[in-house]
Formats: sequence, structure tokens, C-alpha cells
Amino acid sequence: MVQVVAETGREAGSRASRRLRREGSVPAILYGKTQEPLRLFVNAHDFETALSHRVTTGVLLDLSVEGSTVLVKLQDVQRHPVRRVLSHLDFLAVDAAEEMEATVEVLADGVELLISSIVVKGRPAMIPAVVRVSAADIAEEVVLAGGIQLPKGVVLVTAADTPVARLSEEG
Repeated sequence: MVQVVAETGREAGSRASRRLRREGSVPAILYGKTQEPLRLFVNAHDFETALSHRVTTGVLLDLSVEGSTVLVKLQDVQRHPVRRVLSHLDFLAVDAAEEMEATVEVLADGVELLISSIVVKGRPAMIPAVVRVSAADIAEEVVLAGGIQLPKGVVLVTAADTPVARLSEEG
């Protein structure tokens, strides 16, 4: 699971948020069923680097806040409309015992990816951070989402007939 460090003490208001962004941070909020809303900020560069510059909603993260770690789902990502830099993040605290939907990154080994992620459902501890698709997984020319091996207890939410990868024309 990807670890992200957040800091508390963010002031409310757009002036304070603009100042944070100028300093290289992204305003954020943490909330959940049993979690009081908490204003946070994260270092923009560190956050994007931790997620390999593929910031996508639905991904599960370990959010470190003041020395304690909270399992969260990246619920919403807001970007500047022109510059496309991160402008705000919403983190949803999740219960490790409850089933939930999450976005899982798809990585390719020797095949061409057609989509970068799939949606699955299961307990957070069972949901993998990534799934790999390789040429060995391709019986014909295309791997469908339903053909991806998932851990026991994890169910595919993405339509099973969604093409995920195909043999590259080079190889």
C-alpha cells in the first residue's frame, strides 16, 4: 500500500489554500463515518511521486497524520482547470472490516495496455495495489477484465468484457 504523509494545521479559506499551493503543498480534507473532518495538507511533489504520477480517485492509501496511520480511499481530486496541477484532495477514511470498491492500477509485462486501471470490490486488506497482465495471460489477442486473476474475496466491478491489454504489434 502506498504511504502518504499529511500534516495538520491548515487554515480555512481560499487565501490560506493559495498560500499552501504557492509553497508546493496541496490542501486536503480527511473525513469518514467515524472520522471528524480534518483539514490537512500534503506535499504535492511527494504525493504525485508516491502515486507514480498517476493520481486517480478510488485508490487506497495509508495516510500518515501526526504519527498515526489511517487507511483511506482517495475520494476526489481537483486540478487547476488550465495548468492541471493538483488543487485539492479528499481522503475518505475506510473501515478495514467493511467491503468497499477501489480502483486498482493495471501494469503490463510485454503487452500493450488499453486501460490503466480496473475497479474491484472487497475488504481493503485483500485488495491489491496493482494487478499485472503479461503475454502469458493472453490466450487469443486480448486480455479481458474478467480474465485477470484477483485474490480470493476480491470481486471485479469493471465489466468482465472490458478489453484490458493486447499483444503489442512489435513483439
